[in-house]
Amino acid sequence: MTPSAPLASGDRSRRRAAAVLRTGLGTVLGLAAASLVALLVPLHWAQDTVVSRDGFTRVVGTLAEDRPFQEKLARTAVGQVADRVVGERATGVGFLDRILEDAVRRAADVAADLTSDPAYQRAWTEALTRTHEANVPVDGGVEEPPKDLVLDIGPVLQEVDAAVQRAVGVDIGLTDRESRITVPGSNTGRLIEAGTRLTDLAVPLTWTAAVLAVLALLVSRHRFAVLAVLGLGTLAGLGVVWLAVEQGVQRASGMLGGDPVVRLAADRVVVLLTGSLGEQMATAAWAAGITGVVGLVGAILVSGGSRRRSRPTA
Repeated sequence: MTPSAPLASGDRSRRRAAAVLRTGLGTVLGLAAASLVALLVPLHWAQDTVVSRDGFTRVVGTLAEDRPFQEKLARTAVGQVADRVVGERATGVGFLDRILEDAVRRAADVAADLTSDPAYQRAWTEALTRTHEANVPVDGGVEEPPKDLVLDIGPVLQEVDAAVQRAVGVDIGLTDRESRITVPGSNTGRLIEAGTRLTDLAVPLTWTAAVLAVLALLVSRHRFAVLAVLGLGTLAGLGVVWLAVEQGVQRASGMLGGDPVVRLAADRVVVLLTGSLGEQMATAAWAAGITGVVGLVGAILVSGGSRRRSRPTA
């Protein structure tokens, strides 16, 4: 009977070592899956909202109904050329110059009132479509993204110019302005190119994350612990990704140049896109947090039950 004791002890040691190995492997696989999920949330968002022309116009197109923004944009566009118009057409005669200045002010009011017109809203949507096609090499756009950001606001300028001419009789020359504006130094080309390549990997990476998560749960004996790793690891990964997004947005905002029309439009678009991404990441964070808490509570309950069962009875 004596030799059986060392054998039993050796079996227990091997089983314990195997359990530790399986738990460690499950944890590694779970962390890998969680890291991929944290990256996949913004990747899928980018694929549906930024790379896709329809998704982009659907999200950013809501600005057509943002009356305060559109009024400010129209007034800024008119105001930007007002000084030039007044300077070029000044006569040196006081009352004539005051008439001209008053006409320019009325032109700004007409431009602001135009923003509620369906024709202007259609022009805004068309400008978004042209801007997307000028920057993103998908959906019939350019073959390669330009080095710097290109904004095509021609349709909006044409609508404002035509409305002002009809109402005031003053040609403020918005249609003479270059409608395709390049923002020098923005360096968006490399970012867009890398983003489109990464979004092409979104589907295979999703399958990879799913396989890793299933393997992690199958390999480990402590499945609740692996579930906690999956949930809390994803939550932490989402936090890191969001910090990186915020830093990227701050850098991008500092490269928009000094054109007031460009800065106003681009800033508002960036805020809207960032908010859309934030909503999706918040939803994913809630799901990851709930998963992590369920796994953590389950692991604690299972561990407590195991200790009670292994406790020697009197």
